[in-house]
Amino acid sequence: MDNNRSFEEVRSKRYPMMEASPHLLFHEKTDQIMRLVLLALFPSIVASIIFFGARSLLLYVISITTCLLSEFVWFRIRNHSLPKDYSAAVTGVLLAMSLPVSVPLWYPALGGVIGIIVAKELFGGIGRNLLNPALTGRAVLRLIFVKEMSENVQPQPFFSINSLDVVSSATPLMEAKAGESLSSGQMVDSLTGLIAGKNAETTAILLLLGGLFLLYKKVITWHIPLCMIGTIIILALFIGKGDLTIVFAHVFGGATMLGAFFMATDYSTSPTTPKGEIIYGICCGLLLMAWRELSSMPEGMTFILLIMNCFVPLIDHLIIPRAYGVER
Repeated sequence: MDNNRSFEEVRSKRYPMMEASPHLLFHEKTDQIMRLVLLALFPSIVASIIFFGARSLLLYVISITTCLLSEFVWFRIRNHSLPKDYSAAVTGVLLAMSLPVSVPLWYPALGGVIGIIVAKELFGGIGRNLLNPALTGRAVLRLIFVKEMSENVQPQPFFSINSLDVVSSATPLMEAKAGESLSSGQMVDSLTGLIAGKNAETTAILLLLGGLFLLYKKVITWHIPLCMIGTIIILALFIGKGDLTIVFAHVFGGATMLGAFFMATDYSTSPTTPKGEIIYGICCGLLLMAWRELSSMPEGMTFILLIMNCFVPLIDHLIIPRAYGVER
């Protein structure tokens, strides 16, 4: 027997069922899942860099670097080995995607530190955090720097040398809230991303395709995104009195696609059972539409997901699967 390998390691490889239960035969590992998530987000990342130029690229570089460095320093201080699961990189990407490209470049650094250290590592690391790290970092920035974080920037395609154009005109989501119908041009721009908004939130069609890719690869299940988007559609039909362009604005405007497929489905901060995920998705849709219609802010994806994160332990407690061989 190899002296560098313990008996337990050899036994577990030759006789896997001699290990302690549960015996879950899953081939996916955290690093593989996170790589698939990054792959699904990659087209939207490229599109946002094309639409908003080098400033967008800097947001990604600073945010990802800060998240990775924060995790490295945390584990170095605790004298633990650094996990190579790419989760910090995913946090950095999601944070950068949700920021206006006009913000000062130290914003993603501050948001990354808050997301990794406060929202993730202080709770025990990946799988133990109550709140989504990227959303937590963005929420703190949004509450402190209200004006800067509320800005919508007009795309300047193909690395334009012109300065960033922060627009004050109404976005399609704001027009939908006012009960105004969208033009066909506005709907096309909302799909392609050639519309004023945050970094990569505007690339709705690419985010949708990325979400479908994750469904195809079984990284996520249909329960949360379908129930969330379905609830948004039903309520938008009612609120918009059957105007399909208003429904379109709520589904493809704001951060709906990014939130429904990539943030609400976070393993650590979403329910663990299919029934729980259905309840969670419906509640996310209800709360998002209530926020959009009743609050002064046209978009509230960040805050409604953080609110629902807090209810996940309660949902898991109430939706307890029946143990095998035990009557209810």
